[in-house]
Amino acid sequence: MITLRQMSVAFLIHEDKLLMMEKPNNNSFVAGMVVPIGGHMEQQEMNNPREACLREVEEETGLTVGDMSGLELKYIVLRIKESEIRIQYVYFSNVKHLNVQESEEGKLVWVDARTAKDLNVTATTKYILEHYLNHKSSSDIYVGTMKSFENEPEITWGLLEDWENKNVLSVR
Repeated sequence: MITLRQMSVAFLIHEDKLLMMEKPNNNSFVAGMVVPIGGHMEQQEMNNPREACLREVEEETGLTVGDMSGLELKYIVLRIKESEIRIQYVYFSNVKHLNVQESEEGKLVWVDARTAKDLNVTATTKYILEHYLNHKSSSDIYVGTMKSFENEPEITWGLLEDWENKNVLSVR
């Protein structure tokens, strides 16, 4: 039986710094990794990943929607792992200041946005950051499918667009 797991995460940027979280080594999910802010969506959030993203950001950093500007959905990443399909909604936003509150989830760190992909990050995070750095001025939304290429992880990107109307989808 295949199950679905949905997550919503945010890459929060202040000038050239990116807010990430170092997960504890004893964490049950992505132990010891540096990850974007966010997590699993609650049942009542399944149709509103933005709401889930804002909840996770506030829980993990203390930042509220008033501390951010331009929260935009940039990526939807699909991955299958064993009998689970994982759907990750990825938002990017500028933040107005560096003041954050620690949580029990992990240690918050501000890192150089250009080199964050070189930290101990997941393959998904690495490929999202690489793509974003090359397309950050774009207002497009991309869908990525995670796969294996010569036993290495890789994401194939596609533009999410309305093929009937040729209109740009705006999801804020």
